[in-house]
Amino acid sequence: MRKSLWTFDTVTVDLEDKDCSVKAVHAISLAEITIAFRLTERQMKGSPGKLKRSIETLATDKILDLASFLDQLPPG
Repeated sequence: MRKSLWTFDTVTVDLEDKDCSVKAVHAISLAEITIAFRLTERQMKGSPGKLKRSIETLATDKILDLASFLDQLPPG
């Protein structure tokens, strides 16, 4: 099983504007990042627990996209 390096510390949702932010903490370096994005009307449907899991999944995708981009940069 692969160890999870990022844990979600805070998930904030503005229900009126459909904006959300997720604060993630790296388990080894304790670095903190905040991922902010806007949800669609369809993504807002469902229970609060389901919404939180969906937001965390979207934030995970954003972290992986960023990591993939950074891996492609030349060193130095």
